[in-house]
Amino acid sequence: MYTGDPSSPNKGNHYHRYLEYASGIIASYNGTQPFHLYLKKYFSTNKKHGSGDRKQITSLCYDYFRICLGISYDLSINEKLLLGIFLIEKNPTPFLEKLNPEWNKNIHLDMADKIEMVQNIFDLNKIFPFPKDLSKEIVFQKFYLSFLIQPKLFIRIRSGYKNAVFDKLKSANISFEKINEHCLSFANNEKVSDILDIDKEAVIQDCNSQNTLGPVTSYIVHQTSSISFWDCCAGSGGKSILTNDLLKNLKITVSDNRKTILDNLKERFAKSGIKNYHSFVADLSVSSPPEGIKEGYDIIIADVPCSGSGTWSRTPEQLCSFSEKNIKMYSGLQKKILTNVVKFLNETGYLLYITCSVFKKENEEVVDFILKDLGLELIESKYLKGYEMQADTLFVALFKNT
Repeated sequence: MYTGDPSSPNKGNHYHRYLEYASGIIASYNGTQPFHLYLKKYFSTNKKHGSGDRKQITSLCYDYFRICLGISYDLSINEKLLLGIFLIEKNPTPFLEKLNPEWNKNIHLDMADKIEMVQNIFDLNKIFPFPKDLSKEIVFQKFYLSFLIQPKLFIRIRSGYKNAVFDKLKSANISFEKINEHCLSFANNEKVSDILDIDKEAVIQDCNSQNTLGPVTSYIVHQTSSISFWDCCAGSGGKSILTNDLLKNLKITVSDNRKTILDNLKERFAKSGIKNYHSFVADLSVSSPPEGIKEGYDIIIADVPCSGSGTWSRTPEQLCSFSEKNIKMYSGLQKKILTNVVKFLNETGYLLYITCSVFKKENEEVVDFILKDLGLELIESKYLKGYEMQADTLFVALFKNT
């Protein structure tokens, strides 16, 4: 890990020192863990950085990751960091006022105008290096531009807590936009978890993630008997909490291949009031039936491991370190998981397939596999396009057992 000691700090200019810190962190980051966790460890080791320092260094690093693949000229790392400030930020900054006043004067311009100003050193069309793998449903120009914009933070208000949530936000003077009766959006850096009782009153969940259950609930919402439900790649349980809030009489089963994740799920379920459920650890990519499985599920949600490419505007460091060969790897993994879970779907059951990917090999090609090799009937499939609303882009496909 980077030690936090600039190799050649300019002691007379703290702006240059910030640039040196950020460039050192970026150079030492290898992409094996989320960048926010890497930064957290760095700041924990380097106590000399105050809150203002941490905010400035973090901003410099993320601005860089957002533009790094679009830089078409051999700039120095410091020049790249300054270019990141110019393209990503909207208001004049002391950084650019000191180091590039011409850019600072024009930082308020629309994105298209700023890109035109620096077209000799920045090419938007290079920011996403996998155009041939992109689904035809994605409007590539708008999708590319989304990488230059910080996504919003979204919450879903749980039933019975609407007034409490609005009262707390009003008392804390926190600004928000009302997307619908249950979904609110905030600036990404808003500390709503300091104000709200997360998972009890509201769930932090992208607005499109909140809409993934729409296809299946419209078909099964009127079922009065008990509904057996399996969230087979449950993660920390966000989709299960959503399903529990939308449907009644659920018999919940959750599984994941990571025990630590299910431990986190257990804590979230306790806060959200979910007490009766079945949980087990399983690697569903193996061919043998996992222990603890039960047959006859009315709903199986397969929110499968994927490239995460629909969320890269939120985690731009992953765009910079992703390898194209991983698209095929994820697609193969998804097909293995689906092959091993559909056998536990009951005769009239529904499979909801979900990814946060924009690649056709993970979405449309997997849909074809489910139809041809697994024999399910496709009810509907669609992209939930978040790139026009500062949200994540997801893919959902609903199937019925035949």
